[in-house]
Formats: sequence, structure tokens, C-alpha cells
Amino acid sequence: FRSRLPPDRPKYKPEFVAKVKDLEARQVEMDPVLRCRAPGVPRIGPPDKIVQRSGEVVFLYDDVSGSFWRIIPTDGRKHRADADESYLGDAIGWWEGDTLVVETVNFNEDTWLTDDGAFHTKNLRVIERLTRHGDTMTWQATAYDPEVLAEPWVLRPRTMRLTNVELQEPVPCVEQDLKHVVDGSHHDNPR
Repeated sequence: FRSRLPPDRPKYKPEFVAKVKDLEARQVEMDPVLRCRAPGVPRIGPPDKIVQRSGEVVFLYDDVSGSFWRIIPTDGRKHRADADESYLGDAIGWWEGDTLVVETVNFNEDTWLTDDGAFHTKNLRVIERLTRHGDTMTWQATAYDPEVLAEPWVLRPRTMRLTNVELQEPVPCVEQDLKHVVDGSHHDNPR
């Protein structure tokens, strides 16, 4: 028997709580992930694979809505001034001792922070911290969006274990699968 932890959710300013509840009630209709769109950051969670090269780190993801990747420069450059807003934002990284710190900005507003209608603005900024200890790595993320969040949202840390299992091409996300939804109730995704 394993007890479940309470949901890890951001705290909104009072004037935005009703909007989150409305989006949650209409998840099947409104959730971008159920429309085969990228889940965004930090919703996508820790990477499934990390490839490190000189001056950059690549995060690979195998998510419910498809495969995604992020290329994160670690060569000291600043965020790109010409980058378009996007689902996974514009990321840069640097090392603080043995911790990789990734700052991501320049998001579009078409993703949620969690599976329950937790929206954000285009001014969202996410800081991820990845620290390796032997064969395990801890991923910690903090979302900053002072326009709508009452306080920075520090996500519960996640621990990953080193594995030799290779990523495989996932089954394609097909939006038409929504016709199989029996009712509009919220799904329980432990993401």
C-alpha cells in the first residue's frame, strides 16, 4: 500500500481561481494536450533523455501527446531577442556547481501548468534545476507568473534513475480519440 501525495498545484490570485475551476471542469473540451499540442513547461516534467554536447544540452521527451525536444545552450548566451513565442519557450542553461540550471521564457499562452486548467500568461518564466547523484537525478522546477499566480509555484521534486532503455518512436497522438471519452470528467494523471 502506498499513499498518494496531494496534488501539486499552483496557487492563483483570488480573481483567477474561478477561471481555473472553469477550465478544469471543461478539461476534455479545453486541454491543449488532448488536442495533440505540446504540454509546455513545467507540465512536460523532467526529460526522458538528456544529451550533452559542448555548449548545449538536449532534452528529449516521450509524452502522452507526442515526442518533443528542447535544445538548451549552455555557452553563456542570453535569451534570443528574435525568438517567437512557443509551447516549450526559449531556454538557456548554466551550471551552478554540479547542478544544471535551465531558465525558460517566451511561452505562448496555449499550454497549462498542470492537467487541471492551471493556465499561465505569456510572461511565464520557469527555472528547472537538475542535479545528478550517482545513478539518480533530481529535477526541480519553479514557475513564476506574478500576473496570475499568488506566489511562485515550486513543484514537488522528481527523481529519475539512469537507465539503458532507449526511447522508441511513440504512437502518434490522434485528436479523434476524444470521441471515445465517455464523459467530461477530469482524468487522474500523476504527472
